[in-house]
Amino acid sequence: MTAESGRARPGVPLVKTAVPRLSRRHVPRARLLAALDEAAEGQVTLVCAPAGYGKTQLLAEWVARAPEQVAWVSLDDDDTDDRRFWSAVLAALGSCPAVPAGSAVHDLAVPARPSRDPEFLAAVVDAVAALPGPVRLVLDDVHELTAPAPLHGLAALVRDRSPGLRLVLSGRTDPPLPLSRMRLEGQLCEVRAQLLRFSVSEAAQMLLSADIPARPDQVRLLVEQTEGWAAGLRLAALSLREAQDPDQFLTDLVGNGRAVSDYLFGEILSRLPVATRDLLGAVSICSRISAPLAGALTGRSDAGEVLDALERETGLVLSTGVGRTWYRLHPLLRSHLRADLQRRRPDLVVRLHGRAADWFAEAGQPGTALSYARQGGAPDRVRRLLREHATTLIADGEHEQVCAALEWLGAPFRHDPLLALVAALVATENGALAEADDHVAMADAAWPSDPPPELVALRGLVRSRRTILTGDPGAPAAVVGPDAAEGLGLAPMAMLHLAAQQLGAGRRDEARGIVESALEQARRQHHGYLAALALTLLAAIAAGEGDYRRMAALAEAADAEPGNPGWQATVGALWASTTRAYGALLRSEPDRCLELVSDGADRPSRGSVEARALRTALTGAALFDLGRSAEGVDRLHEAHLLAAGAGGPAEVTASVAVLEHAAATALGRGDLARSAASWAEEELGAAGELVLLHARQRAAHGRYRPASDALVPLWDGSAPPVLPWTLADARVLECGLALRLDQRARARRELDHALELCAAMDVVRPLASGPAEVIDLLVRHVGSFGNQEDLAARVLATQRRRAAPPVALTDRERAVLSLLPTQRSFEEIADDLTVSHSTVKTHVRAIYSKFGVRSRREAVARARRHGILSADLR
Repeated sequence: MTAESGRARPGVPLVKTAVPRLSRRHVPRARLLAALDEAAEGQVTLVCAPAGYGKTQLLAEWVARAPEQVAWVSLDDDDTDDRRFWSAVLAALGSCPAVPAGSAVHDLAVPARPSRDPEFLAAVVDAVAALPGPVRLVLDDVHELTAPAPLHGLAALVRDRSPGLRLVLSGRTDPPLPLSRMRLEGQLCEVRAQLLRFSVSEAAQMLLSADIPARPDQVRLLVEQTEGWAAGLRLAALSLREAQDPDQFLTDLVGNGRAVSDYLFGEILSRLPVATRDLLGAVSICSRISAPLAGALTGRSDAGEVLDALERETGLVLSTGVGRTWYRLHPLLRSHLRADLQRRRPDLVVRLHGRAADWFAEAGQPGTALSYARQGGAPDRVRRLLREHATTLIADGEHEQVCAALEWLGAPFRHDPLLALVAALVATENGALAEADDHVAMADAAWPSDPPPELVALRGLVRSRRTILTGDPGAPAAVVGPDAAEGLGLAPMAMLHLAAQQLGAGRRDEARGIVESALEQARRQHHGYLAALALTLLAAIAAGEGDYRRMAALAEAADAEPGNPGWQATVGALWASTTRAYGALLRSEPDRCLELVSDGADRPSRGSVEARALRTALTGAALFDLGRSAEGVDRLHEAHLLAAGAGGPAEVTASVAVLEHAAATALGRGDLARSAASWAEEELGAAGELVLLHARQRAAHGRYRPASDALVPLWDGSAPPVLPWTLADARVLECGLALRLDQRARARRELDHALELCAAMDVVRPLASGPAEVIDLLVRHVGSFGNQEDLAARVLATQRRRAAPPVALTDRERAVLSLLPTQRSFEEIADDLTVSHSTVKTHVRAIYSKFGVRSRREAVARARRHGILSADLR
């Protein structure tokens, strides 16, 4: 599960993996530390209580006693994104001192759907299990995981954890795990609100550490009214320190009917200086605040010092991350402040969001800036940010931010040719070509008489990308030079378009050089989306060279490219997952192929008929390999109908035709096999695939020598194949023909050739789907294949997992078989088919032999199991 990409973890701020700092007012609580220590080896520790019970501070104190074993993740609502969740987990593990530099943890790449990827999950478990010592993985605020995917991944992590992993989950609510069963099996150590509540003695220690004098009865009353709630105690303690009459304060607290939290917020805020309250209100619009951001929001040069003092003295503000340069307000306090500010000063709320937008734009975070600009309700600012940063955001993969901003602007953006083309480019990348065409038309309608170069370049990029996606050879290429696109921040995209043009012209080496340069530049500029596109194109080049191992690795690297949040919604991601599914099929992993194809079922395929055709063909071939023969052939023919006349790449046509022809021939569907061959001839001309199909048709009719002769153009190079793996398919066919002709020595030579080709390309399917006699030959010679012995073992292992391959029937045998369930006599069947009685008997004997059965009833049963006969035929 490695990728040919950088090892940086995408979208994982250091703040997420830093252990929170203990407050100066933190009260050590030995009984809670002991409770955490009581967890047995292999148990999961669950710390669960509502907000403000001190869960994070407790765990920070606990792990501080053995920091070299700690991997910490502070979860937030961004972690509903499955890849972000796993990136954070791996980043935390990678930063743990107990994880050595050579650990596989550092090399794990996060795939497109990590929590649904068994290989990735297994790789994580294996990497952690291989660590030399124990690791404590703390997932704080686990209640933030609400999406099905990361919850599924969390369940897998809990279920398959290694003994050396001490997993600690902390949150406000129980995670959706089988906690009851875990309790019964002794797998759970729990620390809950009842245990986390402050005792009277602990509350007295808290007050003492804050230099707040209080009598024992006052402390007891305070604990009773707050029910030991840590946050309530701290806030009440601060109010108690300021109260002129502590007893009266406690009396008011007891008698007040409002929620304790609201009362205490009112008390503490009312005692802060007005300027400090105003600062807190201003920064409450942001979930995280740095000192410079606080200064920009408030206009105060001492904003950082005020936040630092509030952290030291009140605990209402917490510093986070490496260097403690960012702060966050207590969630309940922030909610209170924001609501109060919106109620009292809605005009100020608008201005504050504008200031935040300008600050984040200046800080190089235009996506965040756009979000704040929209929240501030400022169309002019949103429009300005889009004009300045939209193309960079597209290059970074922040397509959702761009779309949300355009949608928020509404109709006015359509009259701005630059923004209309931005909308067209995003729509194109997402596969919505009709929508993209509408936006281009709007841009043309508003086109200025003297357009700036960037505008011309952007229109060229949109047209070029559309041509690439549709594969329309008649469309103008409109390739824009990298220099022209430089001002848009899209030079790598222009380079990729140029490379695609070179590849279409058959200049593969030139295309590779351009793509590698584009990839280097995209990564240097931290454009994750463009880097992923480059990797996808490199995967296509590797496929054309028959390097299917590298093809799959590059496609997987595209899905795991760091800093690319919008990748999964694009056509590029659709092709990457299709490429990975193609690789899985060729490795004879039909289950994995189906999983990858289904993962992309909700991705865009509009405007890409060839993508839909190829994915449908992969689905059909995988179903066929899994024994669902009739269903598989139907899907393959559906792919044929989709691809016919689409004018797509020759590789797609060849793949669909070869896969359909092989399955239809094996199932005895001569009509579909002939249709596939005829279509291939129209589309591919004299390509090697047509040679293979013609040879296979002759072999299916028992014409073994003519079939072998028909393959000669493949061997002498006069009919080069479109697909490199076609040669492996042909060698397997030739091996089977040699066995049929009783040419054992030649059959062995052909088998060796097939093994060498398959090993070089990292494909298994040509051999695994070969005829039974070829598999028998392979079995007989196991141990004599030298360097190819491992591949032979993979083929045989695949055979053991597969359903028995369907038999190949001639059209006449299929006709006879269709009448066997009717209980007609052979004479009656002969009359129905207008053939002689002896001919029917010959066909029946052939059917019995091919099925390996001895009776009519067994032949019918087996045909139904393989989908050759419908179950309702009687």
